[in-house]
Amino acid sequence: MREWSAIILAGGKGSRLMPLTSLLPKPLVKVTNKPMVDYSIAHLIYADIKHIILALAYQGEELKEYINKTWSADKLGDVELECVIQESKGTADAYRMLADHLDSEKVVVSMADIVTNLPMREFMTFHTQKGGMSTISMKTSESHTSQYGVVLLDKNRKIYLFMEKPAPMELYLSSMAQRADLFLHTNIINTGIYCFNKEISSVLQETGLMDFGSEVFPYMLENNYDLYGFVKNYYWLDCGNAQTYIWANWDLLRKYSWPITPNGEEYDGVYVMGIINSGQNVTIEKPTCFGECVELRNRVRIKELSSIGNQVIIGEDSVIEKSIIWDNVKIGAGCHIIESIICNNCEIGNNVSLNQAIIAPNCKISNDSQIQDKTIDLGTIL
Repeated sequence: MREWSAIILAGGKGSRLMPLTSLLPKPLVKVTNKPMVDYSIAHLIYADIKHIILALAYQGEELKEYINKTWSADKLGDVELECVIQESKGTADAYRMLADHLDSEKVVVSMADIVTNLPMREFMTFHTQKGGMSTISMKTSESHTSQYGVVLLDKNRKIYLFMEKPAPMELYLSSMAQRADLFLHTNIINTGIYCFNKEISSVLQETGLMDFGSEVFPYMLENNYDLYGFVKNYYWLDCGNAQTYIWANWDLLRKYSWPITPNGEEYDGVYVMGIINSGQNVTIEKPTCFGECVELRNRVRIKELSSIGNQVIIGEDSVIEKSIIWDNVKIGAGCHIIESIICNNCEIGNNVSLNQAIIAPNCKISNDSQIQDKTIDLGTIL
């Protein structure tokens, strides 16, 4: 039996990311020209985990086909990567359904829709040293704590209280209940990556609990299982909605998530996957990234923090700024696109202004349109 294996949870519908997920499963949404699931797989391989299982559900066949095609045997080497399509009712339920596939003493559970540079080997070593049943990866957060959770730890990082998305009164009561040797952290996020000993399978089978954060971890604390928190200030972002999705692209371009970087070769802050066919007097600022088969016509300006996908044509005198352009997109002349997302297979006319707009796949926007703070739904002709 090997020491470690891993499960990547990749079954969500990505409802909050609509309309970006209109035609794609969320793990295939690209951040700086690489699907999020690829970052997750590479993260585990880099940590020297040799057996990785992807738990698929929504659009599972499409996701499985992509993974089998992209992660070929020559790319994986001695890593075993398998996809299992199943309809689970929560994170713990997904693990329970995969228990028979696991062949290791310890298991990492990760997610396919986050971008992080969590030091995975350090996290795994911490779990081994503490000897508890479970370890939760955590990071400090400056804001939005109520979105995630709070934790009460001792100086040995053992968890005594764990609350997912706590209400203000719960925070107040927990702060009143402190012991002298315990430390309440209200600015810590549970980042959704866990280490478990294989015995967790028995707990899941006996209890029938469905979700790790809201059910399993509170149960473990109530029943005196040792649960630890790995707390560190690393990069982590849940690409759960369009705003955090844009931030993830900007963050990778700024190297906030180093050594996780955009797709392509870097040339002084510009990441390039293929040849850029440029016209005259084209300006490319840094940091930016480009896919394959990109055509920039005369006097195009690609300003900082822009990600341009594959098979993209941008017309004369157009300006792209802090925007995410997906694949097979044609943008006309004289356009100004700021802090916007244009999804696959869209056609943007001449002299179009987009400001904080989201254009879903397969849309066609006519000449001289102005769209600000709006989302245009799948297949719209405007």
